[in-house]
Amino acid sequence: MNTCKNCSLTFEGKYCPSCGEKVIENKDFSMAHIFGQAIGMITNLDSKLYSTLKLLFLRPGQLSLYNIQGIRVPYMNPIQIFLISNVIFFIFLSDIDIFRTPSVWFFQEDFDGIKVMEHVRQIMIEKNLTQENVAILYDQISSNLAKSLLIFLIPFLSIPNMVLHHNKKYQAGKHIIFTTHYLSFILILLVFILQMAMTFSTNKWSAIIPLLIVASVYYIISNHRFYGERWHISITKGLIFLIIFVVITQIYKMLINVLTLYTM
Repeated sequence: MNTCKNCSLTFEGKYCPSCGEKVIENKDFSMAHIFGQAIGMITNLDSKLYSTLKLLFLRPGQLSLYNIQGIRVPYMNPIQIFLISNVIFFIFLSDIDIFRTPSVWFFQEDFDGIKVMEHVRQIMIEKNLTQENVAILYDQISSNLAKSLLIFLIPFLSIPNMVLHHNKKYQAGKHIIFTTHYLSFILILLVFILQMAMTFSTNKWSAIIPLLIVASVYYIISNHRFYGERWHISITKGLIFLIIFVVITQIYKMLINVLTLYTM
C-alpha cells in the first residue's frame, strides 16, 4: 500500500486515484528517465503545435468547435496558442506599430485632444531628461505594455460576438474561446502579410487591404462553421465584426499611448 504525499490517501498502484499524484521511485531520478521525460514533453508539444496551427489556418472555426465539443487532447488550449502567436508577432514585428503609436507620431502639442507635449515637458523637468530621452523611454514602455496587455483584448472582442450571436446555447466562455482563436490567427497573419509587404514594397501600409480581406473571409468561414449560421448571415456579421474589431483595436492603441505617457 502507498500513501499519497499530496492528499494522504492510502491506495494501491503507482498513481493516486484521488489527485493523480505519482508514487516517486529511485529510478525516477535517473538521467535516462529525466531526459526521456524532457524528450517526451518536447515531442508532445511539437505534435500539438503542428496539429493546432494546421487546424487554425486550414479549417477556420474548427479548432473552437472541437474545444467546446470536448476534443481537446490533440491540440493546445486557446490561451497557449494565443501566447505563442503573441510571441511570434512581437519577435518578427517588434518595430511594427499596430498596437501603439510611436513617439515620432505621438509627440505633438495636441494628439486627439491629449496635451502630449505639455506632459512630456513636465517629465523632462522632473527626471532631468532631454526630449529625445523621453521619446526613447516612451517607445520602450509603450512597446512592452502593448505586448503584455494584448491578452485583455480577448474579453473586449468577445463582447461583439456575444451580441451578434445572442443565444443561450453559447455561454460567454464559448465566445471567448472563439475570439481567442480568431485573434491568434490575426497575429500570425499580421506577421506573414506585413513581412511580405516589407519584402516586396517600401510601404508597409500596402498590406492593409489584403489583411482586411483575409481577416474578413476568415471570420465569415469561422462564424459559419462554429455558430452554424447560413452564409448570408455569416457574411453580414463578418463585416459588422470587422468594423468593431478595427474600432476596438484603435481604442486599445490609444489606451496604451495614454497609459504609457501618464506612468512614465
